[in-house]
Amino acid sequence: VLYLISGTTDTEETWYKVGRANLILDNLIAQGKALPMIIVMPYGNNFIEISGPASPDVVPMYQTYSDELINDIIPFCEKSFRIIGDREHRAVAGFSRGGGQTLWAGLSNTDKFAYICCFSAYLTNEVFEQYFSSFYSNPEETNKKMKLFWLSVGNEDFLYKQAAGFIDLLNTKKITTKTLITTGGHTWMNCRLYLANTAQYLFRD
Repeated sequence: VLYLISGTTDTEETWYKVGRANLILDNLIAQGKALPMIIVMPYGNNFIEISGPASPDVVPMYQTYSDELINDIIPFCEKSFRIIGDREHRAVAGFSRGGGQTLWAGLSNTDKFAYICCFSAYLTNEVFEQYFSSFYSNPEETNKKMKLFWLSVGNEDFLYKQAAGFIDLLNTKKITTKTLITTGGHTWMNCRLYLANTAQYLFRD
């Protein structure tokens, strides 16, 4: 299962109405480039006001969504559908605000997710080092455990500097990542490209 989270101004429908996630995956699967999977697109706006992605008040918003994903959404899906319910068959990905929620939920629950895929988002150094020291304190163990830690951003994205800085931070912590830096900005055109590339790596091992 790929849990796929949308951005701030979007709803869960945007991933297929604009992001074309269904068509992208249908074509990749038909071409043998991606494995068959279920995509779950939860509603990501939990209406907790934040000052911006670099502000401290982002933490309760991320944590609230992570709790809902782990305690409500995943159990509901695994009860309702024929899903392989282990971390090696579970991925989380998101764009923009959904990318930040992806990072928080994935890094907080590495026992639940073997694949973390972030599109056009980041965590600040302060948040990462305060809340996720266990993730980078033993990089060898972390790298062995994670099947994929993917980060993408466009070089004209208004979040490019921060997202690129987060990639640099992970490198300094010796965390293995797969990255894709493209041209263009904070757009669904780029997001489709990121999903199409990411999907080809999921659940391969």
